[in-house]
Amino acid sequence: MKKTDKEVIMKIYCISEGELHLIENGKSRIVTCDRIKNYLDTLQKMKQRDEWKTTGKGAKFMGIQPKEYEAGNSLSFLRSVGKYGDKLLYCTFIDGMGGMYFKNPDNDDETYIFANKEFDITDIYTDGEKCVFTAGLGNYERHIALVDINTCAVNQLTEGFTSETHPFISKKDSNKILYTAMGYARDQAGNVLEKSPCSICCYNESTGELSDIIGDDEYDYIKPCDDSDGNLYYIKRRYEPTKKNSNLFLDILMFPVRIIRAIGGFLSVFSMAFGGEPLRTGGNNPSKTRNPYEREIFVEGNMIKAQKKLEENSDEGIIPSGWELIKNENGKEIVLKRGVMDYCITGEGDIVYSNGSFIRILHKDGKDEKLCKLSLGNSITVIKTTR
Repeated sequence: MKKTDKEVIMKIYCISEGELHLIENGKSRIVTCDRIKNYLDTLQKMKQRDEWKTTGKGAKFMGIQPKEYEAGNSLSFLRSVGKYGDKLLYCTFIDGMGGMYFKNPDNDDETYIFANKEFDITDIYTDGEKCVFTAGLGNYERHIALVDINTCAVNQLTEGFTSETHPFISKKDSNKILYTAMGYARDQAGNVLEKSPCSICCYNESTGELSDIIGDDEYDYIKPCDDSDGNLYYIKRRYEPTKKNSNLFLDILMFPVRIIRAIGGFLSVFSMAFGGEPLRTGGNNPSKTRNPYEREIFVEGNMIKAQKKLEENSDEGIIPSGWELIKNENGKEIVLKRGVMDYCITGEGDIVYSNGSFIRILHKDGKDEKLCKLSLGNSITVIKTTR
């Protein structure tokens, strides 16, 4: 009997607006994370259990207020997604506790790995038995750490008042870990004044040495990875400082004009709200002229604006074209795609990426294919299985 070839199934996982999605056959569906679901269910049961104490005439007469059960921002509980062999990994941060879990891609069964009160675990990446992640400490510090999934022992590799994120175990040399590095400028009181441009660095596990790979005062370089040939990949974008330099003389000169505009704008809105007409005949209705699709979105440390409605048949994303996916071959930068928010290179050399509105795949032969519509897809992970 002739043995038939097994079919290769590609499953793409990513996070979209705080929820885990699985992309198959051009569609996405939400995958339940049991850790988050069980936590929210427990909160709901506690609330229902104590509800009788704070309801009814007796509680009202005694002035007893309902007890609040804070769930925090449930959309931020899911922190990152990765893989360990053919298993899916996901990380959470709930009630000050970072956790890591296995999820079986075939039946969605889950297995607890470990929890850590010290770290907010993000940007998880594995290669073979080695697992590396970003260990968040407070509001600013982010460091690279290795974890032994079998023993749950954590080894923090970097330190200092810095932010190191997006670790990647080099395909060319598994002793090297590539990552994004960013520093902070502080005043004498220790307050953070500004962030530095993001650069790409490397930690050599065999020697313990840290080295700069690529950096520039004008650009951010984020989410590095490489291939077995040593070609470096990353997202390059213009560096945007937190605080913009202002022109003091121009600010003083324009101050009266801005005050008058502010007063006029307030009176116009007041007139529209209560009279239904603008102050000036033929004046514009602010509610009609304002673009309802214009909104500011915080993505990977930068504020971007989504300024246009995306038609169903449009392939355009909301990420600015200045966010370029680069392939660096011996110092020569090749722009593979523009407007890239996140990406993942498969074992065959294809690139699954997000432009903020769609998940797409750039095949090795150059063909670009739309997989599905998905808002702000990130932490892209590809798992291939056979059947």
